Amino acid sequence: MKKLLAYSVVLMGTAAGALAATDMLVPEEPTVIEIEVDAVDLERCRETLAQVAMTPAVADNGSRLLFAADESLPTVTCVVKNT
Repeated sequence: MKKLLAYSVVLMGTAAGALAATDMLVPEEPTVIEIEVDAVDLERCRETLAQVAMTPAVADNGSRLLFAADESLPTVTCVVKNT
C-alpha cells in the first residue's frame, strides 16, 4: 500500500512538472489593445501614448515594477473608429 502511495505522489509530481514545462515552452500571443478615436484625435492619442510609454511602470502602492515593459505589458495602439 505504501508503494502505491509513493508511486501516486511521484506520478502527480511528474504530471505537474510536465504541465509547468509545457506552459513555459508555449509562447503567449501578444495582447494588443486598440483605442478607437475620431480621425481628428488620432495624433493627440498617439502623443499621449508616447508620453505614457516613457513613464516607468509602477504598482498601486507606487513602487516600480521590476520587469521589462516590452515583454510583459500589452501593446496599445490608436486607431480611427469606423463611423
